[in-house]
Amino acid sequence: MDEIDRKIVTVLIDERRLSATDLARRVSLSTSATTERLRRLASSEIVRRFTLELDAAAVGRPMTVFVDMRLRRDVDKTSADSRLLELESVVDARHVTGRYDYQLQIASVDVDELDQLLESLRDLVGAEETMTRLALRTVPGFPRQPAIPQT
Repeated sequence: MDEIDRKIVTVLIDERRLSATDLARRVSLSTSATTERLRRLASSEIVRRFTLELDAAAVGRPMTVFVDMRLRRDVDKTSADSRLLELESVVDARHVTGRYDYQLQIASVDVDELDQLLESLRDLVGAEETMTRLALRTVPGFPRQPAIPQT
């Protein structure tokens, strides 16, 4: 990444809905040069995707829950990964270090759905132990993108 690429990414982080033409103006390049740089950033996977973000509460899933999960010893992590994808209320899953194997983020309709999910984690995925935390609010300004180190 050169300085222009850093500027493109920084502008997009702050203003995701800019057109290619507006972005080009902001970084002082032609639209075609800006578009080509965007393609290169995507093909090199510096930019992984251009995406739409839904408000979970607005689509009927107002409960954000974090579940730490430890698998039974006989459960293969690759199998667990696949089974987690089958659970539609699981919106993020991270394999982590420490006492637990996974940290899951859940967007749940209500407590009953959460209870069913926890049962599915045991029965379908192979969880031996879970620890569940309900998110009360998101701190303003988060989540955010990682900072780009300056060269």
